[in-house]
Amino acid sequence: MSFKPYITLLFLVSVLTILLVISFLFPEEDIPLGDDLKVRFATPEEIFTSNEETYVDISDKISNALINDSILEDLVALNVNQNWDTTRANADSLKTSIARFKFPNNNRKILYPVFKAFDNAYTSDKPVRIMHYGDSQIEGDRITSFLRNRLQKKFGGTGVGLVPVEQIYNFKYSITQENSENWYRYTLYGNRDTTLTHNRYGALASFCRFSPSYPGLTTTDNATTTAWVSFSPSNYSYSNTKTFRQCRLFYSHNHQPFIAELYLDDDLIDAEMYPESSSLKTIRWIFEEQLSDIRIVLKGTDSPDIYGIALDGISGIAVDNVAMRGSSGLVFCKMDREILKDHYKELNVKMIILQFGGNIVPHITDDYGYYKRLFGAQLKRIKQISPEVVIVVIGVADMSIKDKNRYVSYPNIVKIRDAMKKATLEANGVYWDMYEAMGGKNSMPSWVFANPPLASKDFVHFNTRGARIIAHMFYNSLLYEYNLYKKSTSANNEK
Repeated sequence: MSFKPYITLLFLVSVLTILLVISFLFPEEDIPLGDDLKVRFATPEEIFTSNEETYVDISDKISNALINDSILEDLVALNVNQNWDTTRANADSLKTSIARFKFPNNNRKILYPVFKAFDNAYTSDKPVRIMHYGDSQIEGDRITSFLRNRLQKKFGGTGVGLVPVEQIYNFKYSITQENSENWYRYTLYGNRDTTLTHNRYGALASFCRFSPSYPGLTTTDNATTTAWVSFSPSNYSYSNTKTFRQCRLFYSHNHQPFIAELYLDDDLIDAEMYPESSSLKTIRWIFEEQLSDIRIVLKGTDSPDIYGIALDGISGIAVDNVAMRGSSGLVFCKMDREILKDHYKELNVKMIILQFGGNIVPHITDDYGYYKRLFGAQLKRIKQISPEVVIVVIGVADMSIKDKNRYVSYPNIVKIRDAMKKATLEANGVYWDMYEAMGGKNSMPSWVFANPPLASKDFVHFNTRGARIIAHMFYNSLLYEYNLYKKSTSANNEK
């Protein structure tokens, strides 16, 4: 049996008409049919318009790996055109841009004390330290390592900086760290141990112990415990990170003496017993030449709270990576003031970089005044503890959520960005707008779909290549201000 052509045509027209009517009547929002199943129908607008995905053009932003420090003083920030359309970007073909810092009352002199310390870093008797705090966006030292490398090349310094005794994130990008399995790690972020009866956390917002004689961890034989940690070069690290001239171990609150031993190539070169303590103490080993492999062994019946091990040069720049997965940066008001103050002073911290906000984005609300207040309180606490420290905030990045067949920016990112910026400027800090630097609204898909890709397919995190580019963008902005500082000081000296 066969149909005449006009009957077939009539049937098709009827079906299409029915589908069109359904498209007008069907709700625009998805209808859930179960935990993981939703049904939706195309709207008339989607049927009659092109569904080609359009994202922000980032082709003027990402070739920062080609920038030479010597030309930074001649560069100016470029305007971002958020209406350009593209779905791909090739990092090797992109132009230079600098996203300028935002200063309270346009007072860029806030950075001058840091820049003066940079200039004196070569001849300083202690490293000039920058601490880079952040959420999972900086895990693995991906962003921090580039910044550290560039600053150490320009102003001197070696080593990976301050690290915890036990790493919970992959850190092999910068250093190979191994340790015995009997370490207990306590953090002020993530899954915090509620059995602790104090808030004595150091600059890493965490500490480690090797002794089981602690709340929730008891022993009956009072036996001596031995624990160790070793460091060796990583095949992936920058050359200046592979070596160091000094090693410092920071600890406090041990109720019994303990022994610290230092080994080089399995040879014991130092062993000493340290008495009980109730305040921050430092064990310091200085080496005649640059080292790359050491092993520290600790023995005792009661462990101190160990706040980290710093692997630095004698002078120059030190940059620490402090990644806090899941954190929104609201930890500083929760820490013991004296321990944190003493630790910052002992470390010679001159700048603190805070890179947070991403973990607030999934919690969509109309008003982020609460986050402005809470985040601002952290900045004020840092300034109370260390008034001379300059705070630089790296704002929230663009993050995407899938909307039907395309990826769009979360609707609250600008509100969170504005809350962080206002809090920073009110606290006399410096703000760097990562959201605008990477392209603004709907820019994350351009990083994900770049060739080669610059971000992961979760549309949240930069990959290694993208992290390096963001780090270089930030470095360019910092060096741009440094060059303005140098011009200013040169002009004043000529008067």
